[in-house]
Amino acid sequence: MRAPKVILTLTVSIALSGCLPSNEPMFSSRGVAPETISVHNASNEIQMQDQALALNAMTRNIIRKSTVQGAAIGAFAGCGLVILSASNAKNCVTGAVAGGAIGAVAGAASGKKQAAKRVELVSPSALVRAIGKADDSMDIVSRDLPNLLKKQDTELALLSDRMKSGQISEEQYAHRFEVIKANRAQLAEALSLSAAQANEAHKNLQAAKVKGQTGLDWHLSATRNLARDATSARSAISLL
Repeated sequence: MRAPKVILTLTVSIALSGCLPSNEPMFSSRGVAPETISVHNASNEIQMQDQALALNAMTRNIIRKSTVQGAAIGAFAGCGLVILSASNAKNCVTGAVAGGAIGAVAGAASGKKQAAKRVELVSPSALVRAIGKADDSMDIVSRDLPNLLKKQDTELALLSDRMKSGQISEEQYAHRFEVIKANRAQLAEALSLSAAQANEAHKNLQAAKVKGQTGLDWHLSATRNLARDATSARSAISLL
């Protein structure tokens, strides 16, 4: 899957607004010219879109890190839950990849010795770091998205009033409306993709657990919660 292409255009020049910091407090629209609100909103739309696309990249990274290592995916599945000695494990993987063999069988003594040692199909520590970064990005989106949507609605209402009073043309209103509409569609697509990717990673981890890897309970819960939060943020977006 690919991240949505950025097509956002602005009705006003961002150059006039300068670079607005992401932690700038929200202001009241009362007494503020619609053009000023448009500039402010346009900057925040770009920032939010950047966050949503970054979240896409982070959830894709979680998929990669939750996938059984390389060509060993099918081979380890054939070898069963127990990791063999280094030489036997290599034989098992080679046999499974080359001929679809069920896997090598360890000697009785070696098998008993290794029976308690499970296959590490994914790296838990690498996943913790990847999930943590995605959680941080998701927190920013969840915090700032409702405010952005509310400000967009306020801006469109003000522009509508100006259009009705003849202060701006229908074309001017329609252009800004289409920009906001496109921005919301892109955000919705990005969040839907992040939710789907988090769910895919969750399924990968479930598969690793079934194949014998232990210690993945936190990772399973975290990916499920990430998918839930992305879905919740997507549901908050009303498409125009």
